[in-house]
Amino acid sequence: MWDKLANVENWIKERYIVLAQELKNKPFRLEEAEKALKKHNLEIENVKELLSELRKKGLLEVKKDPQDFRRSIYKLLFVNSKTEPTRDKLINSLKAAADYIRGGVDYKVLLVFLFYKALSDKWLAQVEKYIREGFTKTQAYLLANSEYYTLYDEDEQKLFTWNEVTKSRDTIIELANALTRISRLNEKLSDLQKIVDVLGLRGFINEDNLHTIESIINVFNSLDFSKIPYDVIGDAYMWILNYFAPQKAKEGENYTPQEIVKLIVNLLDIENGFIVLDPALGSGTMLIEAWRYVKEKKDYEVQLKLYGQERNEIMAIIAKMNLILHDLKNYEIFIGDSLANPRFPKADYVIANPPWNQDYNVDNLKEDPKIKKIYTTFASDGFPPKQSMDWAWIQLMLYFANKKVGIILDNGALFRGGREKKIREDIVKKDLIEAVILLPEKLFYNTGAPGVVIVLNKNKPEERKGKIIFINASNEYEKHPDVRRLNRLGEEHIKKIVGAYREFKNIEGFASVVSLEKIKEKDYNLNVTLYVFPKIEEEEINLAEELKNFKEIERKEKEIVTEAMKYIEMILAAGGE
Repeated sequence: MWDKLANVENWIKERYIVLAQELKNKPFRLEEAEKALKKHNLEIENVKELLSELRKKGLLEVKKDPQDFRRSIYKLLFVNSKTEPTRDKLINSLKAAADYIRGGVDYKVLLVFLFYKALSDKWLAQVEKYIREGFTKTQAYLLANSEYYTLYDEDEQKLFTWNEVTKSRDTIIELANALTRISRLNEKLSDLQKIVDVLGLRGFINEDNLHTIESIINVFNSLDFSKIPYDVIGDAYMWILNYFAPQKAKEGENYTPQEIVKLIVNLLDIENGFIVLDPALGSGTMLIEAWRYVKEKKDYEVQLKLYGQERNEIMAIIAKMNLILHDLKNYEIFIGDSLANPRFPKADYVIANPPWNQDYNVDNLKEDPKIKKIYTTFASDGFPPKQSMDWAWIQLMLYFANKKVGIILDNGALFRGGREKKIREDIVKKDLIEAVILLPEKLFYNTGAPGVVIVLNKNKPEERKGKIIFINASNEYEKHPDVRRLNRLGEEHIKKIVGAYREFKNIEGFASVVSLEKIKEKDYNLNVTLYVFPKIEEEEINLAEELKNFKEIERKEKEIVTEAMKYIEMILAAGGE
């Protein structure tokens, strides 16, 4: 249904949802439709016009009334029934829901609703399983509580599932309170209360917005998440983040495109049984992609320990919900400033897309001896200028990494002078940088500037020691399918970049393996274009063919001139008579 509704005007959508809710798939007459709309305060002057629009969109069937051929009988098509949707149909449903929250409502409301509905459906699936096994409802509730999350309050003997809370207008008003209650019943979901408060859900869920909320609820009610795999639900969650990323980028909220995350994880070749850390966590996408990469390498149980830290408390909660919806369990998320107060342990792989050129009070890093050590271990004076913390992030990640670091930064970090240059020089001399990759322009939502990926390796193989591979991937892109002004990395581009990194060989116009001595000669400038420049495609010219074509054009021109002269002579002759 929702794929058909995706491009329908909102006033039609709202009324279609109400008709589907009230009339389901039963045949109905015009007056019954009017009555259903009136019940929900959605009356319009011309209901026939609405029904006509629904018929045009393939959402309504119209037949003559057998009892009165002057009248029509209507029946809704693709009604609001629970289905096990494909990934595409799920995304189309979310597009329909996203249309309702535009115009001032925080997109995170949609994330919370998706999380709550999916959690409830998975919980109810457990309940149904136990009931089939012969347990009573109450026993099944308690077993589901112990096995999954607690959505049944044993003390109050009250259900807090999505279906229970959204079953009527009276209970919808309690949606925010239900989420708060769930946060108190589940230690791992304790952050829900915070996001309810920060998003102002209590203020949003009121009589004035009830039509909008009911429309969103009806979209989610059409989906049975118990039948949807966790990775698909998780992808739907990340689709919402991605869908609103261009809009949120203008407000300073950044989101790393999925294909760039995939590139970094593939470059590091993360192995099972190790620890992965993201100190600039954001929505948690890098940790999830690391887990997925390991899972897809072999069909075995993933044994990764995941750590993340994020100083924006709400984004940290968003990340936790993201991890839960992907069914990841072995993780720990910290809240705070990673540069001045890293709360995580050391890890094998450290990955991040930290804020580029971050303005920061560097003096804060010098006060605590333990923190100062982080920024003096790899550089004699590793405190960068206050207007850019790019190399502070590199040092932090190196300090906590046992194996490899993968970081996305602004291109300027490769060649800026001053204090940054001194830190860069020290780290190059210590032979910690393995690869520098220049990305194409216009990959990121918040800037058109090209980013760079730097891979650092504390355990370089013997054949790579004293060398850095520079990869110029500035031409490796395709047009973004949804955002006209953007580019993106395609699968073939990721494979090409990763392949070049693993081969660690010169590729004309694309990759160059450079010795540290040569980099010293360039005064420790790591600008990729100094070492490898894209090969300019020269068009091959067939001189014989070109000459033949030229002679043919010349012949035709002579014919035209001859014909024109004859015509002019005829006109002159006629005038002379």
